[in-house]
Amino acid sequence: MCRSACSAALRACLALLLYWMGAAAAHPSADRLVRVVHFEPRADGLAAYVRLSLPLLPASGGVRYDSMESGRLFHYLDAAAAPAKLEQVGRLLADSHRLGAGGRPVAARVLAVRIQLRGQVPPFTTLEQARRAARTAMPGLPPQPGGQGMQPDAPTETRHVLVDAELLYPLPRGAAGYPPLSFSSLHEPETGGLAEIANVLFFHQDGAVRTYSAAGTLAVPVQLNPSLAGAARMFLLAGCEHILQGWDHLLFVLCLVLGPLRLKPTALRITAFSVGHSLSLGAGLFGWMPAGAWFPPWVEVAIAFSLLGAAVSALRPGRNAGPLAVAAVGLVHGFGLSFGLRELLADSSVPPLATLLFFNLGVEAGQLLIAAAGWLVLRALQAWRAGWAARAQTGIAFGCTAVSLFWLAGRLVAAMPAP
Repeated sequence: MCRSACSAALRACLALLLYWMGAAAAHPSADRLVRVVHFEPRADGLAAYVRLSLPLLPASGGVRYDSMESGRLFHYLDAAAAPAKLEQVGRLLADSHRLGAGGRPVAARVLAVRIQLRGQVPPFTTLEQARRAARTAMPGLPPQPGGQGMQPDAPTETRHVLVDAELLYPLPRGAAGYPPLSFSSLHEPETGGLAEIANVLFFHQDGAVRTYSAAGTLAVPVQLNPSLAGAARMFLLAGCEHILQGWDHLLFVLCLVLGPLRLKPTALRITAFSVGHSLSLGAGLFGWMPAGAWFPPWVEVAIAFSLLGAAVSALRPGRNAGPLAVAAVGLVHGFGLSFGLRELLADSSVPPLATLLFFNLGVEAGQLLIAAAGWLVLRALQAWRAGWAARAQTGIAFGCTAVSLFWLAGRLVAAMPAP
């Protein structure tokens, strides 16, 4: 009975590892919805120049019609009705987002709205470009090719339509500046999980620009002018969340726990890994790493190879890697953690060293959580039934070996130059 229970536990462990393998190997969808906001302090309040994909509005702003084609439902822009409904679109945009000032919502006035079609979208990168895009002289849809006025040559899917708007929040700037500001979305879009949502917020103040990026529905408010304490909390949570979503890093940490369940050697290996990836994470933040496009994919290959080495090492009783070897592997993992994080960590509102410290502490917290949980479970198995901890470790090591081989093959193919 004990043997069958142990086998069931090992099968469950392998199933979980295979789930992680699929989650980490999945490629993001090519469809991406966007939300870009430029905030500009003005004498009459705080202006917000917003660009977002039409499906991010409730009911697509009321300018959508549906069509069932070949058994699939498509959402199209109602180009004929859209010009008359711009005010409604703008109101829905304003009401579906929340600007908080000192914890209180501030209502927005809609000053301008424009609908943009793919292929005719003006730039929106700088503050001046955002102003021009929202303050168009001709409201409504731009003329379409073929002389059809406001009617497109062919139906346009709503995911290919953008809305530009200028909002004004009556929030004068006091002598001490603004109270703590936050921005969030109140609407859960109907994407069906088929599209990613990329959010980029710019806060322009006193000649400086703070940039914030986030993925998802923006249901969690983004702090636009965080205090040092607020920034510490934000980066701690971001670091913890990032490591808990990095399955290759987590599995490597789990492999460091395998072997003789002695606390001091295990803690030493975890500390060495932390030191290694802290150094390279800092190097990545300050740009002290190769800038070529070849570098990130080969780092991902090295991370998969390091997991394979750790898993195979765990299958050899009593032969754990030494602290120096683990620290060297930590350097590689740190570069992997740094990709895509430089903009987050280089937020100009907080000194770079402080952002690095807070983010890294969050990474360590998530890492220690996984290591402590794994170690305690294995110790509990060891105390409960003789040999159960060893069997569980073998199952975990075999599972990590399979996962790492899968990742290694896929990442090698991705890293190879195209013929």
